[in-house]
Amino acid sequence: TPRSHEEREQRYQAEHRITLNVIVTDTSGRPVKGLKQEDFTILDDGIPKDAMSFRPMEGSKGLAPPHVILMLDTVNNSPRGVAFERREVEKFLARSQKQLEYPTSIAVLSGLGATVGRQSRDRDALVREFQTLVNSFHRYGCQDEGISSLQQFAGSLYGNVGVHGLADDSLPGQKANCENQRFLLSVSSLHRLAMRQIDVPGRAILIWIGPGWPLLSNHEFKPDSPSLKQNFFAYLALLSTALREGQVTLDAVSSPELFRIEEDLSDHDIALINGVSSEEQVTAGSLALQVLAHQSGGQVLTAGKDLAKEIAQCVADADSYYLLSFDSAAATRPGEFHPLQVNVKKPGLTVRTNTAYYAQ
Repeated sequence: TPRSHEEREQRYQAEHRITLNVIVTDTSGRPVKGLKQEDFTILDDGIPKDAMSFRPMEGSKGLAPPHVILMLDTVNNSPRGVAFERREVEKFLARSQKQLEYPTSIAVLSGLGATVGRQSRDRDALVREFQTLVNSFHRYGCQDEGISSLQQFAGSLYGNVGVHGLADDSLPGQKANCENQRFLLSVSSLHRLAMRQIDVPGRAILIWIGPGWPLLSNHEFKPDSPSLKQNFFAYLALLSTALREGQVTLDAVSSPELFRIEEDLSDHDIALINGVSSEEQVTAGSLALQVLAHQSGGQVLTAGKDLAKEIAQCVADADSYYLLSFDSAAATRPGEFHPLQVNVKKPGLTVRTNTAYYAQ
């Protein structure tokens, strides 16, 4: 039990201090430097908050520079897509300097979960490790995992979330079963990776290369039961918190066009992307890769011919940004949803950071 004022203050900060990595760009997408603390306004659920700390961040300077994780998703992709994205990652590394600006890890999501290599700035060493990981990854097939074994795997990470209800046991039902497995494997692997980042100093830029996992939203699935919604919401709060506390900015590269054009989204889609506040609103789509990326302040980039350029665009977020923090109020219930907004007084600027958090 904290006995002194200093101990109580440290405990409060550990439980209530929210740290934000804030990227500010101009109309051309270039980072804006030289802003002061008084230029920023933090709104927590619409209520202004005082910044408890403020620091401009420039590249790899400082005690804990940002680090990059390149995740090649082989589970939610076709062999042709994996081959193309593999070439683009190799192209990105080939275009890089021999000594990379930021410590970088190579990661592959396969049937065995996420395998993450050691950090390095050595481009040639990263190329060799990438080739080793990709050549030896466990190719994913639905026949590799039964529902019970995958449910046990997911349950060991975040409790028994259950399996999304399937309409029948027909061939379409088997396809839905496969989508269910890929969803559980992908989301639980992301959560485990985010949890590991909490103990790693500095910001992490996680670039997820692939279209993302299924949304479990087609007619082959039964409507979510109240207990499943409860589990979805509880896990969404856990995953969102792990990403925020690990200072993980999640970028979705090679995404479907659906998540790129905001003007074409419905009110329901916009509400989903900005975050859900209750168990009644939550669906498996609330845990979509692109939704989590947006809420972490990351970029959602559609599949293009020059994927290597898009990867470099995501890494460039580490070149210049601002580190802000504020103290949140105590929550009235577990997983209390708080929308976040950071504004800059100067006109014509775009701000990207966490769009919400779930207070405990």
